[in-house]
Amino acid sequence: MNTILRQTILAPLRSSTLRGCTLPGCVLLLGCVLSALPGVAVHAQEAAPTSDEAPEQNAFRERTIYIPYEKLRKVFEAQGRGVFLPYEEFQELWRAAREKQPIRPDDNSPVGALISEIDNEGTVSGDVMRFKARLKIELLQDGWHKVPLRLSNAAITRAAIGGKPARLVSNPGQGYELLVEKKKGGDAAVELELEFARAITRTPGRNQVSIEVPQAPVSRWRITIPEPGVKVEIEPLLAASEVPDEKTTEEPGTDKKPNETVVLAFVGAAPTVSIGWTPKTEGATGLAALATVQATQQTRIAEGVTRTQCQLAYAISRAKLAELAVVVPADQKVVNVFDANVRNWSVAKADDGQRIDVQLFEPAEGRQNLSIELEQFNEKAAEPVVVPVVKSLGVGRQQGRVVVQVAPGLRAETTSRAGLMHIDAGETPPMPGGERWDFAFRYAAVPFELKLAVEKVQPRVLVDSLTEIDLSPDRLILSLSAVHNVERAGIFRLEWDLPEGYELREVRGAPIAGATEARIDSHHLTGEKKNRLVVNLSQRAFGRTGLFVRMEKKLALPELLAPTENAARIDVVVPRVAGESIEDERGRVVIRAPESLRVNPVDPKGLRAVSFGEALAGMASAAPRPPDLRDVLAFAFAKDPVTLTLSAQRRKPQVTVGQLLVARIEDDTLKYEATFNYNVLYSGIKSLRIDVPVGLAGKLQNETKGLRERVVDPAPEDLPEGYQAWAFSGETELLGRGQLKLVWEEKLDKLGIGDEVVLPIPRLIPTKADSAPIDRAWGQIVLGKAETIDLRPSDEATGLRPIDPRHDLMDGAQIPQAAQAFEFLGPWSLAVTATRYELESVKVTSIEQALARMVVTRANAVAVQILCRLRSAQQRLEVKLPEGVAFDTEPLRINGRPVTLERGGPNQFFIPLTEASVDRPVLVDLRYTLRDNDGRELALPEFPEDPAILKVHLCVYLPDETALLGVAGPWTNEIRWQPDGTMNWWKPTHPQDDGALIAWINRDIAMSGDPAAGFETDGRRYVFSTLRPTGPLELKKMDETRLTAVVLAVLVLGGLVLLAAPLKVRVLAVGVLLTAIVLCGVFAPLLARQILDGYFVAALAIVAVVWAVVFVYRHPPRWPASVEPNRPTPKPVPAAATKPVVAATEAETRAGEASPFETSEPSADAAGNEGGKSNA
Repeated sequence: MNTILRQTILAPLRSSTLRGCTLPGCVLLLGCVLSALPGVAVHAQEAAPTSDEAPEQNAFRERTIYIPYEKLRKVFEAQGRGVFLPYEEFQELWRAAREKQPIRPDDNSPVGALISEIDNEGTVSGDVMRFKARLKIELLQDGWHKVPLRLSNAAITRAAIGGKPARLVSNPGQGYELLVEKKKGGDAAVELELEFARAITRTPGRNQVSIEVPQAPVSRWRITIPEPGVKVEIEPLLAASEVPDEKTTEEPGTDKKPNETVVLAFVGAAPTVSIGWTPKTEGATGLAALATVQATQQTRIAEGVTRTQCQLAYAISRAKLAELAVVVPADQKVVNVFDANVRNWSVAKADDGQRIDVQLFEPAEGRQNLSIELEQFNEKAAEPVVVPVVKSLGVGRQQGRVVVQVAPGLRAETTSRAGLMHIDAGETPPMPGGERWDFAFRYAAVPFELKLAVEKVQPRVLVDSLTEIDLSPDRLILSLSAVHNVERAGIFRLEWDLPEGYELREVRGAPIAGATEARIDSHHLTGEKKNRLVVNLSQRAFGRTGLFVRMEKKLALPELLAPTENAARIDVVVPRVAGESIEDERGRVVIRAPESLRVNPVDPKGLRAVSFGEALAGMASAAPRPPDLRDVLAFAFAKDPVTLTLSAQRRKPQVTVGQLLVARIEDDTLKYEATFNYNVLYSGIKSLRIDVPVGLAGKLQNETKGLRERVVDPAPEDLPEGYQAWAFSGETELLGRGQLKLVWEEKLDKLGIGDEVVLPIPRLIPTKADSAPIDRAWGQIVLGKAETIDLRPSDEATGLRPIDPRHDLMDGAQIPQAAQAFEFLGPWSLAVTATRYELESVKVTSIEQALARMVVTRANAVAVQILCRLRSAQQRLEVKLPEGVAFDTEPLRINGRPVTLERGGPNQFFIPLTEASVDRPVLVDLRYTLRDNDGRELALPEFPEDPAILKVHLCVYLPDETALLGVAGPWTNEIRWQPDGTMNWWKPTHPQDDGALIAWINRDIAMSGDPAAGFETDGRRYVFSTLRPTGPLELKKMDETRLTAVVLAVLVLGGLVLLAAPLKVRVLAVGVLLTAIVLCGVFAPLLARQILDGYFVAALAIVAVVWAVVFVYRHPPRWPASVEPNRPTPKPVPAAATKPVVAATEAETRAGEASPFETSEPSADAAGNEGGKSNA
């Protein structure tokens, strides 16, 4: 429906102010304009416009404005409808559409002409360089063309095309341009011949020409310099080659030198070409070569050998050198002479040593390097080492550096030095490994002398060891983890003194405490007693080196195999390091033993007791740790002799038995299960004795594999009366933790409904382990039952303590259907009374919480989302949906995962609950749409199986233009109102949004997605709740605009009707209105919220203003006599008409002073209703 508003406004009032106005706003604006029209007319009469003002400002304009407020899309988006725009907006849209149109490609060439190829020839002539150029120009389009030639810094002497002068145009700042015409059907290519010149820029030793040239992809240059041996440089340069002189090539038999230099070059499309040349120098003709040498000599001294490498750097001038000569000492062996330019070399004896002659591939000029390697073996260690002198022959000067490095393990001192200056080793170039030189010298001339006294450094070894002794009843294992810290010099041998009587099991290198593992080549035992271990290393040991040794010794001591009153004495010898280079030794000893042995030290010497943490600090063990051994003793020692004796005794067994007796009562059977969890410590036992009642002896069944039962015969003396002794033994001794399981059953009479039976619980007694009594025996009793049976312990139960069967059972045991549990620590007795009851069926599905979200759309459809947190023992849940239901994609989700909704009959569906259980809740998300539903009645899905439903929240979304007047049904209104700052005054709200309600429902449920995602809401939100819903929610709603119009009409029209009524009638009407408002707020609060808004107050204000204006109009104000202006003087009465003067009363005096605004005739209303004469 459209509302057509036609009004007359001034020209400055634009129509855009009315766009988007709602109907109440338009009506209010219309009322304001109509109420202001009298004032506007009066103002127009009082202030007429001047003639200077523009006529457009005074003219009125009539404009028709269409304001659609319902079905906007349906009104405009239909065939034959149109949108009318101002011409300026149409022009903007038209230009934008034109700019977005694709540009049609042009079939013509993007350029009219281009230079495809240039050949340039440049020749030096005096102070200028003259150029000849041939340009090939392709004309691609018909007509006249300008071809840029540049050449702004050159002088053109000739330009011709086909022998005729060419047309050149000078363009300031850009050079010259060729003006050429291509006639239709004419030649598409022309050739331009150019001649131009450029002055040469000369500097000392350098000539250069820079010129701006035409650009072409192929640009060839031929440069001719009338001087031989000139080095020509062209920039930019892609490729260049020097052309031999033509005159020389024609006469190959002559030795005539070329008289010019010709260079061919390709530069490409370069904007500027620079040509420079410098004549080559010939040097000193006829003089011998002058050479100087910079030498770097590196000498490395190792044990028995000295190796030297000398690098000679020649600087050659005046002439070339074709061969080099070097002299080295006679006692040095020349190992190699190498360089990339060395052809061959030879060694010959000379008077002062050995002469090395080196032949070069190419005569050297400028710089030449040469490397020489020497070697000398020192047979006598006492003789000093002489650093060789490497002398170059035929050079003017030789200077350099000498550096010396001494191998680790050697120490050197300078005994003789001549011609050398000692320098800091840090000034020399570092070696590749980062090592430093031990000596560094510099010399200014050869020969020089340097002698070094070299002696071998004795190694310094510090040893830190950890000895681990693992004592078992049948063997003694000794593990040695040692770290050798070798300083000064390396070693290739390790020696240790081991205790006697041990068998050597393992010797290996180990990375202990960050040390490098020793590289072992071989090992063997030496000495008279074969107790010294010699370990030969395949690699020199230097720094921290780790070694691991493992030995074993068998024990045959009866005191360790079985518990006795005596203790065994065991002498322990700690391994000690041997060798001459050992400077310091310290170690730790850790002794381990099983719990079955009691170990004590006996008179230790050379040992200091320490904690286990201190014993293992900084020393990681390389030996495997047995799981059944524990640390018992720890000592530390130094270089002093060590003596240690251990006293070991086998401990008696300690047996603990925990019994778990489970009794399950079923219909006609009482099932027992007795589990004995035993723990044998320190020493093993052969058998475990359990006393059982004689009546159960034939019913007991042993379900433990590996344990055999037998009846003890003859019966023990301490056997209780009515019991039989059973002994359980295994294939080996019982040691550690174990379990014994016995089961049996007893038949019961059939119990009827309400029948009772007393059941005594039998007692099984664990008594002894072998012949010794059990140290501790305790247990628990668990009573299990069916759902139809109730158990009650008798009052005569003794020795028992009730416990919780869900949390207090031993070892975390879980007994299903456990009803009661007891714990005992000694003798006990128990009897229970069993009673049968009849079960009553309960609901198998429970909906704990539910949230329904319904969005009422303007298209008479309702979008629905149902979220249910439920527990169920069923596999499927039947649901019946309202009429007119339609589904979108994925209508059903369980825990956020899509599930197929199964269909039954009409509007009958089934929800699969494969993941639901009684103990684990699930979240069911059901979504659908109700068609042809205006939202006046909102019904939830029905569950025919009648599950238990607790609290349900319903969130209803109504369009913004819909006013909710009331609700009906078994629902609680949870709407809260808050100001919204508009004419409506109030908007509905709720303390919890949808996200909080959804989080409350899906708590503690593993979701694979957000339940709120994909369901869009719009409009005003109203929240309702109920417990166990029994009916739909009925909404009473109305279009908000119509409601506002009705309220305005009733109030305004009622106020206008009451204008003619007396004052008491109007007061009575106002009282009735206030009473109606109060009653509406009590019995229809939603309707009261919708009515009492800004529009209601505005209507009351309009009525009040109209009443006030009418009152003022009917009863104008009366001015007091004292303030009446210019009161006329009364005329004197004629004498003939004189009468007796009578004094006027006060009332008559006041009547004579009436207001000049009063009429001469009294008003009937004023006399009767506004203070007139009384009827009394």
